[in-house]
Amino acid sequence: MQHKIFPALLAASIVALTAAPATALEHGDPATDSPEARTVAQLKIGRVGSFGDCTGTLVAAQWVLTARHCLESVNNTGTQARINGTTYDTDSWALSPLSDAALLHLTAPVTDTKPAEISTQVPEPGKRGTLYGWSSSSSMARRGQLPQAEMEVAELLGGSPAGPTAADAAASAGADADGGESVPAAEAMPGLKMPEGTESVPASEAMPGGAPDDPMPLIESAILDVHSTGRAGMQGGDSGGPFFVDGKLAGLATAGTANGDPDLPSPSAAITTLAGTKDWIEGVVSGRDKEAILTAETTPEPPKTPQTSADHAWLYAEIAVLGLIAAAVVSRIPGLRGRKH
Repeated sequence: MQHKIFPALLAASIVALTAAPATALEHGDPATDSPEARTVAQLKIGRVGSFGDCTGTLVAAQWVLTARHCLESVNNTGTQARINGTTYDTDSWALSPLSDAALLHLTAPVTDTKPAEISTQVPEPGKRGTLYGWSSSSSMARRGQLPQAEMEVAELLGGSPAGPTAADAAASAGADADGGESVPAAEAMPGLKMPEGTESVPASEAMPGGAPDDPMPLIESAILDVHSTGRAGMQGGDSGGPFFVDGKLAGLATAGTANGDPDLPSPSAAITTLAGTKDWIEGVVSGRDKEAILTAETTPEPPKTPQTSADHAWLYAEIAVLGLIAAAVVSRIPGLRGRKH
């Protein structure tokens, strides 16, 4: 079953939900006033961004969870979050080393909304939940109405927290260093066409944080393939949008997977679950993990990738997101994990 997902990953590399301008949940329904809907944040990324660049979720009084790829390789200074009509400034952020998740710190607490509760469970195939997403180009969002869509889990794409522990995975990587090398996208996904002058972005660059010789960053969060039960389709502004199951925050939107045209709504999507990232989130929010918090002064320079034109800038960000998904998948396929390069 794992091999069946490579076509979806190929589409994900093209339709990755970066902060590029796009529309939100097309043909979605207006969200009802509910505890979970009140936690959804409309994000403006950087000083030159606009509200609807990405979507987030209030997970603590001064913390909003969103997609890591929304905050990577961009200047996050001036980023703002709009929650229930109130705009909040941000002063710092954190990028998860475990999945496509990130946190934004608000300069003032949200006092009129109860933060979302993060689920410890990975939804099984057949389970239904609600996905929310904002966009500056969505007519529904411009009227101040949050779009929502019912989605059904079709397949588990990546590893689950129920699998090997972080320590076990690290030990395994150390014992088989050759097998821990990143598999180029062109090999993991035959048929992937890259622009001239473009190289595959290794997982170590897509998820920086260790020394060059360190094992590939661990992907601890399962990735789900979800499908709309109606006519709703996802596009760029839904990046980081919350996926609620049984009233709890089960995941966030990472990539659309239905087609190769980012201007077309995608009725299916890759959702990064949060069960495997919950401990990291709680460590940052509680103040225990101070080293994870970044500011404009402490944020490292984005990794440089060969390019022939500035027009390809967003494609590189999309490939970085693909690295997160592909790394999770490759780690579960023995035939690829054991390859010698």
